Order: sequence, then C-alpha cells, then structure tokens
Amino acid sequence: MSLRNIIAFLVVALVVLPSLGYLAGVAHAQGGLKITAESYDRWLLKECPCEGGKLVIALPSEPNTFNWFVAGSTWSILVLNPLYDRLVRIVNGTLTWEVATSMEYSSDYKVLTIKIRDGIKWHDGKELTAEDVAFTINVLAKYGWTYYHGYFASVDRAEAVDKYTVKVYFKSPDAGFIYNGLASMNILPKHIWEPLLKEKGDGLAKYAPKIPDELVGSGPFKIVEYRPGQYVKYVANKDYWLKKPCVNELVIVFIRESNVALLAVQKGEVHAYYGWVTAEVVPQLLSTPGVSIHVYTSPTFYHWGFNNLKWPFNITEFRRAMAFAVNKEAIVNEILMGYGIPGSPGVVPPVGINAQWYNPNVQNAYYFDLNKTAEILDKLGFKDVDGDGWREAPDGSDFSFEIYPPAYDIIRVRAAQKIAEWLSQIPGGGIKAVVRVLDWKTVWPLIRDGKVDTYLLGSGPGNDISWLYRRFHSWPGGTGNWARFSDPEVDKLTEMLKTTFEPEKRKEIAWRIQEILAEKVPIVVLYYRKMINPYRSDTFDGWFKPADGGIYNRLTLLNVYMKPEVCPVKPKPTTVIVEKKATVVQTVVQTVVKPGTTVVQTVVKTLTTATPVQPAPATTPTTPVEKGPNYALIAAIIVIIVVVAAAALLMRRK
Repeated sequence: MSLRNIIAFLVVALVVLPSLGYLAGVAHAQGGLKITAESYDRWLLKECPCEGGKLVIALPSEPNTFNWFVAGSTWSILVLNPLYDRLVRIVNGTLTWEVATSMEYSSDYKVLTIKIRDGIKWHDGKELTAEDVAFTINVLAKYGWTYYHGYFASVDRAEAVDKYTVKVYFKSPDAGFIYNGLASMNILPKHIWEPLLKEKGDGLAKYAPKIPDELVGSGPFKIVEYRPGQYVKYVANKDYWLKKPCVNELVIVFIRESNVALLAVQKGEVHAYYGWVTAEVVPQLLSTPGVSIHVYTSPTFYHWGFNNLKWPFNITEFRRAMAFAVNKEAIVNEILMGYGIPGSPGVVPPVGINAQWYNPNVQNAYYFDLNKTAEILDKLGFKDVDGDGWREAPDGSDFSFEIYPPAYDIIRVRAAQKIAEWLSQIPGGGIKAVVRVLDWKTVWPLIRDGKVDTYLLGSGPGNDISWLYRRFHSWPGGTGNWARFSDPEVDKLTEMLKTTFEPEKRKEIAWRIQEILAEKVPIVVLYYRKMINPYRSDTFDGWFKPADGGIYNRLTLLNVYMKPEVCPVKPKPTTVIVEKKATVVQTVVQTVVKPGTTVVQTVVKTLTTATPVQPAPATTPTTPVEKGPNYALIAAIIVIIVVVAAAALLMRRK
C-alpha cells in the first residue's frame, strides 16, 4: 500500500468511524431511552477515620406514623429514612443510583425496565429482589390512600421479570415518574407487608407496624427501640451493602421547644438539630465553641392553605380577598429577619431544581392591599352591618374562621397571628380569624381529612415539575392536594405535563398552570425559607451539607464520624472528604430604625463561605444527559494513525 493510499484510508476512517458511532446511538435511542445517573462514590468516604460512637439528632416533632405507605409528615419520613433504600435518590440536585443499576424506557415511554443490584439483604437476612420493588410500586399505584399515590397514578402495573429485573407498565407516559416517584419511594419488603395488606385491605392505611419486628428495611440502620414522645434508637447495619456507617448507634430525640433543642446542642447533648431555628439566635450559636451552622434555601413552599370545599373558601373572589390581606415582605423581613424569599402566587419556587420552571410573570398577581381586600368583600356582601367593627356574612350572621399553625414552628405561629391582625384592620370592618395552635400529631390529621378552615403548612415540591399534578389535580387524583382545589383546566394541564417530554412544551404548560393558580388562589404561598441547621463541629466530622438541603441526610448517616481526638476506639488514618465544608466566617448584627416609627429592629445577617458541591443543572428527567467525547474511540484512532504511519515510514526506508 502506498503512503498516499494509507493517508486516504485514515482520512476516511476518521470521518466514517464517528459517524457509525452516531448512527448506532440513534438506532439505540429509537429502541429505548436509557436513563443516566451518577454513583454515590464521589461523596462516600472510602474508610471511616473513626469507627464507633453515638450520633444524636434532634427533631421538633415525633412521627405521626411509622407506616411508610401513609407517612406524609416530614418527621415520619425523616425517622424512617435510615431504615430503607430507594431505587434512585436525588443527592445535591443530581439523580443517583442506589438499588437500581440501570433504567430504560421503551420507545413509546409505556414500559420502563429496571435492573437492580444483587446481594442486598433485608435486616432479617432475606434477599431484596425485584419482587419487593414490584410489590411496593403496585401498592402505591393501586391504593389512593398511600401518600405518594399521585406520583404513581399513571402506573398500570409492575412485574418482576426475573430476580433482579422489574418492568413497569404505564397507562400513559409519565415524564416525572423517575424523579418524583422512584426518587421518593422507599422499597418495602414484600414478605412483611403483603400478608398485612391481605389481612387488612384498606385498613392498612391506619395500621401501626410493630416495632421493631415489622420495621424491616435494607438501609444503613436498624431500628431497635421507640419511646413515644422521647426518642427512636437505631444500630448500624454492619452488613449494609453500600458502606457500613461510621457510627455504631443513631438516636433521634424529639424536642418540641426549639430553645430547649438549641441549648442541648450548645451543651453537646445533641449533635445536630433539624428543626426550626430563628435568625435572632444565630449570634448565640456561633459564639458557642464547637457549634457551627449550615444555612440553605429550602424549596419547600410554606403557605396559608384554604379548604376549597368549605364556604366561603369555595369562592375564588373570597380567596383573592384574603391574598390581598397578606404582607409577605413583612413576614420575610420582620419574622424571618431576612432568612427567606417571598412566596410566588404561582407556587413554583424560584430556587433549586424547580427554578427552571418558575414563571416570574405572576409575581404581582396579588400584593398587600387592605383596601383591595375591603373592595372585594364589599362586592361579595361581607359587611359590618351592626357597627361592631367586624364584618358579618352576606346573610347578616356573625362570621369568623380559624387558622391552624403547628406549635413546633414559631415562625408559622407568628405568621398566623400577623395574618389575623391584618384581617382585623380591613377598612370598613375586619374579618375575625382565630388562631388555633396545636401540636403536629393533632393538627395534621385535621388538615389531611379536610376538617379545618385554613392552615399553615410547609409542602415540598417534587424534583420534576409534574409534581403540580399531585398538589393541584382534583381530589383524589392528587393525594397532596390538601386544599381540595379543583379546576378543569388545571386537571387537563397537569395531566398533559405528565405525558409531555419535550422541555419547551412542558415549560409552556407549567407557566400556564402557575397563571391559573395565581388567579384562582387555592393557597397563598407566604415564603420559601432559609433554613438554619446547628451542629457540633468539634465532636463529629463528615457532615454532608448539600446546597439545597438539610444536614440530616443519607450521606451524613453514612459518612459522619467522631473526630480522632474523641474517638472511642483507636482512630484510623484520616481519609479526605470530597465535599468541602461550609464555614461561617462572620456575623453582622445590624440595627435598623424604621422611618417614621420608634420601633428598633435587629436584623441578623450571616455571611458564609459555603462551598458545598453544587447541584447539577436540572434536566428533563427522562432525557438522558449528553455524554462528552468518546475518548476511548479517539485514542484508538490515534493509535491506528501512529501505527500505520510508522509502518509506512518503515516501508519507505526499505
């Protein structure tokens, strides 16, 4: 072969080989869509610098149930988190493999094939298989009383094809199923829960599993004891398939009063508090040796919710009147002391993974204007007919309603009190609102069962925008629709949002839904809160501090370890943690005197050099992440060029 022919061959190869690779990729995409996700490896310690010790976490409320199928409160979810595994998990905004090793959609998005790891054991020694995964999905898809049913309503059935393969069949495509449904789904053991389901049927919704016998999971900790009102105790799962936790014991204690919980952190009796911390205590925390804080903006939408089925909250204009009576900026600036963002009338948060779907055009759909409230109420016939300063109902009868905030969150209690105060100041006569402060275990069933007029609730958005279906589709299609909101157009649009995969079209739909929510006002989103998690940095290290979440999480449970100087056993050489620590470097206390008043307000601003791993850019959940150059192919081509060129030179010399 001449040198000219060799060069021509190489040019053709350089052009054709990548093209063949592209065509193969297209053919594969037509046959099915593979889901890409990351591995835990980038965040996990390879070795524990210290093994042993007891980690104590404080929560402001105990769980209202240990039955995960119906666990709707944050506290139930957090208490059960150490016990169970998921197929995938969102870590720092990134989809991450857990029990699953691969997922692939059929070309019509009607079938999802899931491969899982082998060798994972339940706490009782039995193996976790595809049967367990299929069983859990089927319960969530079939029974409307399950908390996450709204994320699984599009599923027709799931079946175990073999020991480690599950196929999920959909009634209609669901673009958010993986990010919203599977990333939230704990896998429950079929051999424990199927007999209970057969015995109790729908009664399982109110069943309290036996502790610890029926709380069998596959997660990094096993539950060993529950003392109502006091604590839950766990021991490390030494055979955990992913990585044995560094600590031997985990204790979650329930401390209702935040000042008591903070004092416990300061004394070192509690190592972290995952609860409600107000800004005014930040200087005190930071002045305590060994205490640090993790600050993040939560996408949870804290809202004043209305029961849209109860009069007069079933009247859109009345709800709008209430919306104009809320001063969101005052709540953020005066109650939260700057640690928050005013809520969007369209509900979708402008932060975190949902920011890509946020519609800024609805921000001024309503605002604080008591004159506007008075104008609407006058038109509806709510007037002060007897001159006592309070408006009566249109039929002349006395009128009032109640607001239910949970006792454990002083911010929501104060916000409820301010709302009642603003309503009392409506020109031409106030609306009488009575604030009822109850503990969470009492108030949550009242909200869930629609037995209250209004309430203050914090609700988490899903990871994919199709979570709007779960929150605002007509009851009971959306099991998170605690406001009982019903609108035919929202029903249609939220259904479309689930079945549409094209990003721009999904954004158009999401924006329209936000416009309707801003117009119809099923709830008033008050704020998105900047959360403050105090923790002991002198006793424990390895805390995982995500940019968009709290310090109590799966990675913390696996990585956190006692520092070598306090380690109960001989410490091992320290392994560097990949995730950078967030360190508070300065606290500025600024005194502000409001113009025209004699009120002096102290505003606490915390400046941080927080450098946690940033979330990966949000992508359409079922669209695979674009891969970079195929370096292996490039390297192979370079090798071919070098070898052939060398051969050609040798031939010329000969």
